Amino acid sequence: MLNHDGLKRDVARRIERIQAMMQAKGLDALIITGQAQPGGLGGVRYITHAHLWGGAAYAILGATDPHPWLLVWSSYQAIWSRNETTTLPERVESPDDDIVARTAGLAKEYATGSKRIGMVNMNKLMSIGTYEKMKKALDGYEMVEVTADYDAIRQIKTPFELEAMQQNGAILDAAMDVFAENAAVGARYWDVCAAVEGYIKSFGGFWGRTKSSLDLSPYTVPTDKDRRMQREDIINFEIVYESPWGYWLEMTSVFSFDPLPGHVQAMLDGYLLAVENSSALARAGNTFRMIADANDKTLRDLGFDVVGKHTPDCHSTGLDGSDGPSAAASPDFVLKPNMVLSYHPGTILRDDRGFLISDNFLVTPEGAVRLSPHHASRYYIRLDA
Repeated sequence: MLNHDGLKRDVARRIERIQAMMQAKGLDALIITGQAQPGGLGGVRYITHAHLWGGAAYAILGATDPHPWLLVWSSYQAIWSRNETTTLPERVESPDDDIVARTAGLAKEYATGSKRIGMVNMNKLMSIGTYEKMKKALDGYEMVEVTADYDAIRQIKTPFELEAMQQNGAILDAAMDVFAENAAVGARYWDVCAAVEGYIKSFGGFWGRTKSSLDLSPYTVPTDKDRRMQREDIINFEIVYESPWGYWLEMTSVFSFDPLPGHVQAMLDGYLLAVENSSALARAGNTFRMIADANDKTLRDLGFDVVGKHTPDCHSTGLDGSDGPSAAASPDFVLKPNMVLSYHPGTILRDDRGFLISDNFLVTPEGAVRLSPHHASRYYIRLDA
C-alpha cells in the first residue's frame, strides 16, 4: 500500500471527507495556508503531498472539484512539488506576480454560490500583512475559519497513514541501535547523532532532529558541538523525525555505559509503569485529563515527589508534529478511535528530575496500541564501554 498510487487513492478519499465538511458548512471553496516548517506544512500536504522547504504555500479546493490547486512562492519548489504531488501537475503553480491574488482568484472561481470561503490555518500561520491583503482580495466574500473542522478530519488516520506511521516506528526503533553501535567513551555526541540522522534519512525522512538530556532532567536538547561521551553519562536520547511519507513520530531510549544506579533505575521504572498505566486509559471516549492524571498518580503512589508538568502528556500527531489537541491545551478533549498520539508522560519531579519517555500509540476502544517495535525493554539500552 505504501506507494504513490496507494497514496493518490488515499488522498482522494481524504478530499471526499473534506468536501463533505465543506458542503455541510455551505463553503464553496477552501484555502489552506502552509509554511515550509515543521508544524506548518501538514494541512497543505494532506491533500496535495507537497513537501515544502521554504516560504509560504496555499492549497485551494472547490466543494466538488476532486483536484486541488497548489500555489508556492518558488519556481524550484513548484518543480519539486510536481514530481511528488497527488494532484494534477498542471495545477501546481509558482505565480510570477502575486501569490495571494492568484490564491484569492482561484477561490473566487469556485465561490459563485454562497460566497463563503473556508480558511485553514489563517489564524495560525498567516501574517497580519498577508491576512489584510487576502481580506482585500476577497472583498465581498465571507472568510470562514474552519481549521478545527479540517484538523478533526486529519486526526482520524486512514489505513495508509497508519501503515506509514508503523513504518517510521520501525525506522526510529532501529535507529536506536545505530546510536548504540556508534556510541563510545570519547566519541563526540554530534557525530553519533549524525550517524543516527543519516540512517533515518536513508529511508527518505527529510525534517527532524535528535537531542539528549544528560542531567537526569526530562529536557532533551542538542549537546554542545564538541561534547564527548563520558563513562558516567546517563543519556536520555530522543529522536523527533518525519517518516518517508511525512508522518511525525517521537521516540526515546535511555543509554549508559555502566549499570544505572538504583535510584535512577527506580525513576526509569516508575516512568515506564506510568506509560503502561496511562496507555490503558487511552481509549476512545476517555479524555486527555485521565491520561495526565494517571501518569501523576502512578509516580506519586511509588513515592516520588510530583511537582508539575514539563510537557503535554500526549498530543495528536500526523503530518504535523501536532495536528490538533494536546493534554495541556485541551485536557477535556475526548479521544476518538484511530487517532494517533505522540505519547510522553509530562510528569516532573522535584529538582527538575524525570525521564522523557516517548513513543506513539493508536487509540482504540480497548486502549492504546504501540505503533512500533519499541517495547518496554528497548527504553534502556546498555552500551559497550
